[in-house]
Amino acid sequence: MTLNIWNLSGPWRERRVEIAAWLTRLSPDVVCLQEVIENPDGRNQARELADAVGGYHVAYAGSPAWGRTFGNAVLSRWPIDDTDVARLQHRPKETEVERVVVHARTGGHDVFSTHLNWEFHDGAVREVQVQQLHDFVVARADASALLPPIIGGDFNADPDSTEIRWLSGLATLDGRSVYYQDAWRVAGGRGPGFTWDNRNPFAAEAIEPDRRIDYIFVGWRRDTGAGRVESAQVVTHRALTGTYATDHFGLLAEIAT
Repeated sequence: MTLNIWNLSGPWRERRVEIAAWLTRLSPDVVCLQEVIENPDGRNQARELADAVGGYHVAYAGSPAWGRTFGNAVLSRWPIDDTDVARLQHRPKETEVERVVVHARTGGHDVFSTHLNWEFHDGAVREVQVQQLHDFVVARADASALLPPIIGGDFNADPDSTEIRWLSGLATLDGRSVYYQDAWRVAGGRGPGFTWDNRNPFAAEAIEPDRRIDYIFVGWRRDTGAGRVESAQVVTHRALTGTYATDHFGLLAEIAT
């Protein structure tokens, strides 16, 4: 599962209860979280969620922002045996925080959580960032692992963008090509798969168009079939406890082992 938790914006205490309710309902083995805040005193939103639900181990990495740390996390049902971070190209400006990729080796799998530049006109930056992401995955993923590498994140890019088409094997960048399974695309998810959706009142406040910007990517399946994406669905798309979880909807995928 992947979910942008919208940092501390909105009614965080109520939203924390809602996110925990969804995690309890869905019980994903691995969760990639974005926009996770860690305070100087060590309080961390990902660890708060892990404690609220129970049974999750946490890997986290971020960058300084607003006197805190802003980053990504991986929650896993299995112990986390190794973790690392890559820092992505950053053009300092008031509206952007340095983006990172956090890697967790857990349960014999390699999982990566990331969050790319958000502004609509930042496609050129994201094109560099996806290449850096791929290079980090290649450097860190164990080729002998049961599953191919799994990437979850908020890519802030439509499926037709060059950066997403590149990851999906549909475009080249700088003479390079790669292929990851876009879980929603290959599993035939129902509908457009919007994860930024104006049905969500928190998203509607931004006055932006509906679009699919959150993804789970999986490397090519093993010869045994392990790594084949079996299903994908949009989640956190309604309120279970009285409020929406975040300004994003999440994505849940089932991956064959």
